[in-house]
Amino acid sequence: MRKTMNKKSIIKKVISLLVICFLGVMSYKMYQKMSHKKQVAQQIAMLPAFSFTDLEGNTFTNSDLKKNLATIFVYFNSECDYCLHEAQSIRENLSQFDEVHFVFVSIEPIENIKKFAQEQQLLGVENVTFLQDASFVFSQKFDANSIPYLLIYNKSKKLIYKHKGQIKAETILQILEEQ
Repeated sequence: MRKTMNKKSIIKKVISLLVICFLGVMSYKMYQKMSHKKQVAQQIAMLPAFSFTDLEGNTFTNSDLKKNLATIFVYFNSECDYCLHEAQSIRENLSQFDEVHFVFVSIEPIENIKKFAQEQQLLGVENVTFLQDASFVFSQKFDANSIPYLLIYNKSKKLIYKHKGQIKAETILQILEEQ
């Protein structure tokens, strides 16, 4: 009888210890995630330094951004329907974005990016740039964990808005007007 009670007692203690360990690990993981989010938020509050490749194979960095314009990064994939609709909405309203430099970034091969730009009639548009992120750093540096993903920086290169998922050009214009 005593052996049975000892076994039950030991099992209860082991289960309790496992639950405490599990809760400790989960708490630590949550703390790490919150710390990372805070660090990334600070990192992207002002436009961070970056280096990607343009469609001609040249390096494109912060210094290549158009001066005195708001900068809007659009992280996309050419096979994403939401990205397609977002690009169409931007193209249809381009005349209203004369104070904006759009920077479309994708991890895809340059040929795919170029084809997307051509199909969306955005290739060669003065205030639109397409870039390749062959090193997969955009998602880490700018906390982009979905496609499409949009970041709006004002003329001073301060982050004023970020959005996960599709967004309409009209909404972007409203955000820019509020600044």
